[in-house]
Amino acid sequence: MGFASHLSLVQVLMLFPLGVALHVAEEWPGFPRWARRFASAQYSGREYITTHVVAVVLAIVAIGVVRWFPTTPALFGFLAIVFGPGVFCNAWFHIGGTVLSRTYCPGVITGVLVYLPLSLMVVVSGMRDGLFTPRFLLAALAVAAIFHTLEVGHNVFKRW
Repeated sequence: MGFASHLSLVQVLMLFPLGVALHVAEEWPGFPRWARRFASAQYSGREYITTHVVAVVLAIVAIGVVRWFPTTPALFGFLAIVFGPGVFCNAWFHIGGTVLSRTYCPGVITGVLVYLPLSLMVVVSGMRDGLFTPRFLLAALAVAAIFHTLEVGHNVFKRW
Protein backbone atom coordinates (compact mmCIF):
# COMPACT_ATOMS: atom_id res chain seq x y z
CA MET A 1 0.00 0.00 0.00
CA GLY A 2 3.02 2.30 -0.15
CA PHE A 3 2.51 5.73 1.38
CA ALA A 4 -0.82 4.70 2.91
CA SER A 5 0.79 2.14 5.20
CA HIS A 6 1.95 4.95 7.48
CA LEU A 7 -1.29 6.94 7.56
CA SER A 8 -3.66 6.93 10.53
CA LEU A 9 -7.34 6.27 10.02
CA VAL A 10 -8.13 9.97 10.35
CA GLN A 11 -5.51 10.80 7.72
CA VAL A 12 -6.92 8.17 5.35
CA LEU A 13 -10.43 9.52 5.89
CA MET A 14 -9.31 12.91 4.59
CA LEU A 15 -9.21 11.21 1.16
CA PHE A 16 -12.90 10.29 1.43
CA PRO A 17 -14.44 13.55 0.09
CA LEU A 18 -11.92 13.58 -2.77
CA GLY A 19 -12.90 10.00 -3.63
CA VAL A 20 -16.58 10.95 -3.62
CA ALA A 21 -15.88 13.96 -5.86
CA LEU A 22 -13.97 11.79 -8.35
CA HIS A 23 -16.74 9.21 -8.32
CA VAL A 24 -19.45 11.83 -8.94
CA ALA A 25 -17.37 13.31 -11.78
CA GLU A 26 -17.29 9.89 -13.44
CA GLU A 27 -20.97 9.16 -12.84
CA TRP A 28 -22.45 12.45 -14.05
CA PRO A 29 -24.41 12.66 -16.33
CA GLY A 30 -24.20 9.05 -17.51
CA PHE A 31 -25.43 7.29 -14.39
CA PRO A 32 -28.96 8.75 -14.44
CA ARG A 33 -29.29 7.62 -18.07
CA TRP A 34 -27.96 4.14 -17.19
CA ALA A 35 -30.34 3.94 -14.21
CA ARG A 36 -33.34 4.93 -16.33
CA ARG A 37 -32.45 2.18 -18.80
CA PHE A 38 -31.65 -0.63 -16.36
CA ALA A 39 -33.28 0.25 -13.03
CA SER A 40 -36.26 2.62 -13.22
CA ALA A 41 -37.47 4.95 -15.94
CA GLN A 42 -38.52 7.28 -13.10
CA TYR A 43 -34.95 7.97 -11.88
CA SER A 44 -34.12 11.62 -12.56
CA GLY A 45 -31.05 13.76 -12.86
CA ARG A 46 -32.49 15.96 -10.13
CA GLU A 47 -32.63 12.98 -7.74
CA TYR A 48 -29.04 12.16 -8.61
CA ILE A 49 -27.88 15.71 -7.88
CA THR A 50 -29.79 15.90 -4.60
CA THR A 51 -28.51 12.53 -3.40
CA HIS A 52 -24.91 13.31 -4.28
CA VAL A 53 -24.86 16.82 -2.83
CA VAL A 54 -26.05 15.22 0.41
CA ALA A 55 -23.38 12.51 0.03
CA VAL A 56 -20.54 15.03 -0.29
CA VAL A 57 -21.77 17.06 2.69
CA LEU A 58 -22.29 13.88 4.73
CA ALA A 59 -18.76 12.71 3.88
CA ILE A 60 -17.27 15.94 5.22
CA VAL A 61 -19.45 16.02 8.34
CA ALA A 62 -18.82 12.33 9.08
CA ILE A 63 -15.06 12.84 8.96
CA GLY A 64 -15.42 15.64 11.50
CA VAL A 65 -17.50 13.44 13.80
CA VAL A 66 -14.99 10.58 13.61
CA ARG A 67 -12.05 12.95 14.05
CA TRP A 68 -13.49 14.74 17.08
CA PHE A 69 -15.35 11.78 18.61
CA PRO A 70 -13.36 8.64 17.75
CA THR A 71 -15.60 6.43 19.88
CA THR A 72 -16.73 2.92 19.00
CA PRO A 73 -20.35 4.02 18.31
CA ALA A 74 -19.20 6.90 16.08
CA LEU A 75 -16.83 4.65 14.14
CA PHE A 76 -19.49 1.97 13.78
CA GLY A 77 -22.05 4.49 12.55
CA PHE A 78 -19.55 5.94 10.11
CA LEU A 79 -18.68 2.54 8.66
CA ALA A 80 -22.21 1.11 8.71
CA ILE A 81 -24.24 4.12 7.54
CA VAL A 82 -21.86 6.42 5.64
CA PHE A 83 -18.65 4.86 4.32
CA GLY A 84 -19.67 1.21 3.94
CA PRO A 85 -22.80 1.82 1.87
CA GLY A 86 -21.50 4.89 0.02
CA VAL A 87 -18.06 3.58 -0.87
CA PHE A 88 -17.52 -0.16 -0.42
CA CYS A 89 -21.03 -1.36 -1.34
CA ASN A 90 -21.33 1.31 -4.03
CA ALA A 91 -18.21 -0.01 -5.76
CA TRP A 92 -19.69 -3.51 -5.84
CA PHE A 93 -23.02 -2.12 -7.08
CA HIS A 94 -21.25 -0.58 -10.09
CA ILE A 95 -19.27 -3.74 -10.75
CA GLY A 96 -22.45 -5.82 -10.58
CA GLY A 97 -24.35 -3.29 -12.70
CA THR A 98 -21.67 -3.43 -15.37
CA VAL A 99 -21.58 -7.24 -15.39
CA LEU A 100 -25.35 -7.77 -15.30
CA SER A 101 -26.22 -5.09 -17.87
CA ARG A 102 -23.22 -5.95 -20.05
CA THR A 103 -22.68 -2.23 -20.46
CA TYR A 104 -20.52 0.35 -18.74
CA CYS A 105 -22.24 1.44 -15.53
CA PRO A 106 -20.92 4.97 -14.89
CA GLY A 107 -19.04 4.84 -11.60
CA VAL A 108 -17.40 1.45 -12.10
CA ILE A 109 -13.96 2.87 -12.90
CA THR A 110 -13.71 4.96 -9.73
CA GLY A 111 -15.48 2.16 -7.86
CA VAL A 112 -12.61 -0.18 -8.72
CA LEU A 113 -9.69 2.25 -8.83
CA VAL A 114 -10.65 4.63 -5.98
CA TYR A 115 -13.40 3.19 -3.75
CA LEU A 116 -12.08 -0.35 -3.28
CA PRO A 117 -8.49 0.78 -2.53
CA LEU A 118 -9.82 3.49 -0.20
CA SER A 119 -11.92 0.85 1.58
CA LEU A 120 -8.83 -1.32 2.03
CA MET A 121 -6.88 1.67 3.36
CA VAL A 122 -9.64 2.42 5.89
CA VAL A 123 -9.71 -1.19 7.10
CA VAL A 124 -5.92 -1.53 7.32
CA SER A 125 -5.40 1.80 9.09
CA GLY A 126 -8.31 1.22 11.47
CA MET A 127 -7.06 -2.26 12.37
CA ARG A 128 -3.48 -1.02 12.75
CA ASP A 129 -4.66 1.87 14.96
CA GLY A 130 -6.54 -0.65 17.13
CA LEU A 131 -9.92 0.89 16.31
CA PHE A 132 -11.49 -2.09 14.49
CA THR A 133 -11.66 -5.81 15.07
CA PRO A 134 -12.71 -8.32 12.41
CA ARG A 135 -16.01 -8.84 14.24
CA PHE A 136 -16.64 -5.07 14.37
CA LEU A 137 -15.95 -4.80 10.63
CA LEU A 138 -18.20 -7.72 9.73
CA ALA A 139 -21.06 -6.26 11.77
CA ALA A 140 -20.58 -2.83 10.16
CA LEU A 141 -20.43 -4.40 6.71
CA ALA A 142 -23.64 -6.35 7.33
CA VAL A 143 -25.47 -3.16 8.32
CA ALA A 144 -23.88 -1.28 5.39
CA ALA A 145 -25.05 -3.92 2.90
CA ILE A 146 -28.61 -3.76 4.22
CA PHE A 147 -28.59 0.04 4.26
CA HIS A 148 -27.17 0.23 0.72
CA THR A 149 -29.71 -2.29 -0.59
CA LEU A 150 -32.60 -0.32 0.94
CA GLU A 151 -31.26 3.02 -0.32
CA VAL A 152 -30.60 1.84 -3.89
CA GLY A 153 -33.84 -0.14 -3.97
CA HIS A 154 -35.76 2.98 -3.00
CA ASN A 155 -33.86 5.74 -4.82
CA VAL A 156 -32.60 4.05 -7.99
CA PHE A 157 -34.88 1.04 -8.61
CA LYS A 158 -38.03 2.66 -7.10
CA ARG A 159 -39.01 -0.65 -5.48
CA TRP A 160 -40.28 0.80 -2.20
